[in-house]
Amino acid sequence: SLSILAENMRREGYEIQLSKPQVVLKEDENGKKLEPVEEVFIEVPDENLGVVIEKMANRKAVMQGMKAGNAGYTRITFHIPSRGLIGYRNEFLTDTKGNGVMSTEVIDYQPWAGDIKTRSMGVLVATQSGESIVYGLHGAQSRGDLFIGPNEKVYEGMIVGRTNKSGEVDVNVC
Repeated sequence: SLSILAENMRREGYEIQLSKPQVVLKEDENGKKLEPVEEVFIEVPDENLGVVIEKMANRKAVMQGMKAGNAGYTRITFHIPSRGLIGYRNEFLTDTKGNGVMSTEVIDYQPWAGDIKTRSMGVLVATQSGESIVYGLHGAQSRGDLFIGPNEKVYEGMIVGRTNKSGEVDVNVC
């Protein structure tokens, strides 16, 4: 992924700055902000239907239709601002255990839908540079999921895991 490439480049001495993706906004003749809206077609197992609808609603999606599909699947159509889909595809695959299918098509520019809360997880950040040790990882593991193992070089400020708490949680893994 892009984060692995950026981290490898940083370790090789390159300096790079990344930001999260942003949609291209327009203004109408009255100066109002317009954003791209996509039509999303989803086919999802019935047991995952509730969580998918809930997460789409949290991202300002409006359901356009829902009908029963084949053998325990349901087809749903939404209209959603493009920025509401940024970062959702992996979450969708996790929620449906890889059994959901989602396709999108940009349909129009519509008035700004308001703020969208997209990130509910936070990160675990190393407080010291050095080499990770089992004792430090054991303490950090109770705060979230770790991306590193023992005897790996870390630097101060490096993201070493994720947590369910929003924001950053400082951990000492050295």
